[in-house]
Amino acid sequence: MMNKMIKTSLTALLCLSLLSACSEQSTVTTHYNKAQTQAAPEQFMAGAATVDITPPPGVLPRAGYAAWSTVGDGFRTRLYARTYYMRDKDGDSHLIVQTDLAFGSRILQTKLGELLAKHTDIDTSNITITSTHTHSAPGQILGSQFYNKHSSNKAGFATKYFHFLTERISGAAMEAYNTQRPSKLATGTIDVWGKTRNRSIQAHVLNDNVHNKSTADNRTFHRINPALYMVRIDSLGADGSYQPLGAFASFSIHGTGLPERESLFNADVWAYIHKDWQWFIEQTYKPSQAVHVSAFEGTHGDIAPANRFGLLGYIEAKRIGQGIAAKTIELYQSLDEQLSDKVNLKSASRYVHLREQNSINGIAICQDAAAGMTLAGAPLEHTSPIIGSLPFFKQGSRRSGEEKGNCQGRKQHLGFAYLQPLLEPKDSFPDFVIFQLLQINDMVIAPLPFETTVESGQRFERAIQEAYADSPQKIKYVMISSLANGYTGYVTTPEEYGRQYYEGGHTIYGKNTQPYIAAHLKQLGQDMLSRTERVAELPTQIDYRFVSKQFLPDDSPATGQRKVTQAPVFSHASVNREGVWRFNWRDVNASRIALHQPLVHIETRIQTGKQWGEWQLHTENNIPVNDQGYDVAVRIIADADDQGMSEYSAEWYNPLFDGEQRQFRFVIQPRDGQKLLYSKAFN
Repeated sequence: MMNKMIKTSLTALLCLSLLSACSEQSTVTTHYNKAQTQAAPEQFMAGAATVDITPPPGVLPRAGYAAWSTVGDGFRTRLYARTYYMRDKDGDSHLIVQTDLAFGSRILQTKLGELLAKHTDIDTSNITITSTHTHSAPGQILGSQFYNKHSSNKAGFATKYFHFLTERISGAAMEAYNTQRPSKLATGTIDVWGKTRNRSIQAHVLNDNVHNKSTADNRTFHRINPALYMVRIDSLGADGSYQPLGAFASFSIHGTGLPERESLFNADVWAYIHKDWQWFIEQTYKPSQAVHVSAFEGTHGDIAPANRFGLLGYIEAKRIGQGIAAKTIELYQSLDEQLSDKVNLKSASRYVHLREQNSINGIAICQDAAAGMTLAGAPLEHTSPIIGSLPFFKQGSRRSGEEKGNCQGRKQHLGFAYLQPLLEPKDSFPDFVIFQLLQINDMVIAPLPFETTVESGQRFERAIQEAYADSPQKIKYVMISSLANGYTGYVTTPEEYGRQYYEGGHTIYGKNTQPYIAAHLKQLGQDMLSRTERVAELPTQIDYRFVSKQFLPDDSPATGQRKVTQAPVFSHASVNREGVWRFNWRDVNASRIALHQPLVHIETRIQTGKQWGEWQLHTENNIPVNDQGYDVAVRIIADADDQGMSEYSAEWYNPLFDGEQRQFRFVIQPRDGQKLLYSKAFN
């Protein structure tokens, strides 16, 4: 039996270590160029912009489920990046970038900083890259070999998608910067209960400060972080009034409302939060300018969506997302009367090499990272098939013996301690972080490149509050953001780590990771408050070395013509599945279909007597039914033929039925010289 387990362990590690074909070793270098010096404005200024970052279909893997991930065949909800530029009267500025990606990216942060510093007062030190951590988005754009290799079912740094992201997001950042206007700002928080639960309550209750050690089912709904934090920005409109411009928020919930087998890109629960929030502002406040609202991760490391067990999917993701959206809207409205043009920004950034600077104030982490057995087993609801139930791999598996003198504690190394470095070189793990703090009036934001558990987040908050203890500046809110500016695995408390659930197995720098980070945050906070110059301690150059792969297709000509291949067909809703109309058509190949641009919408017409009216854009509750919402999907169903043409399916979920006097049709927007395409009418 033991030999069989050892073979299983080695097989799992070897499978993880295999690299895809057509890959090559790459070194990408980014430079820390200091931002342009600019005169301070006379009042608080802000700008915002949104870009679509949905990739081509059928080539790039979805990240987050490792070997159980799938390639994204299209999208159900689009992936976006939103940028928020802010500059106060003292000339301090900051750029927040929210992305519908699986992870924040340190290489993306440093590359954007390099580019933007040439033209703006923004560089790497005052850029924050956040993510929703949807497990239905690409993840092959990280700064370490280990996570580019293991976050999905295909290995490699996605060079072409990274360049696409860099171009799109830098463009949005420049738009936000160039359109900055006099603005007002407000901060706030609201609690959201019942939409999340603690997925590792058995580890959480081991924390010394958790006095109720019960692990009963109801306790999972209490041991969460319910706080939803928000920064709202209104800007001066052409009519002289201040109107909604944007808002960003943070909430603690994993982007795992959908099953591993899903094959479409989407923003998971976050899509419903973003869209309901945006539509509410547009319809209620009726601003004359575009509205940019989004949320990103908080201390979600051990927090899962409170979906009904066995029902992962869009129905549950929508129920949970819309429930959170309702509270988000409530908080947004409550800030109407709190908006002020008196805004103070303060920030600090510090590069720390984890292997070379593994100690602070007597607290040391391991010099070398290590992945635990329970990482391969995966967490509750998404447990790895077979492996997740085996000894050594299942949650809570840990080695016997004392922890003393061992920085990795009772962690069982994946593939065993003496073999893991042979199959996964130590320098393939992420080895540096950029610690960062941003103060916006009475709120401090701490972006961290870790997935932070609830209790770890509370201890980080206390460390930051301690940094402010002797300062005349008092803060009301501390927003800890996970998965920001990179990805370095998890961080659990030492008590949680000892239990070696999934989160502990994925805390790669050992049992003292949380105290080590807390010490750095406190020190950074003290330095930020005590120094007259902004703390911006970054190396002049960073080299990233990893295996890269193109992933996205080369530009390929399409010489055929668009045509309908299947008229719309309706499929009934069934258990955990929505009703849907499907329509198939032939179109240009994946390299030319440009899914980051609007492609599909629904039109409708009404029969009066014997006459049919004109076709019009179909709306529901004054919201257009198109592929920028959450009920119209696009997927590729056949690769390019000898004329460079592929076949696609457009899907309209939860469609309207209100009598045979109304008809609908799919409308496909022009692409690559191809004309508008219409489906047959249906109802």
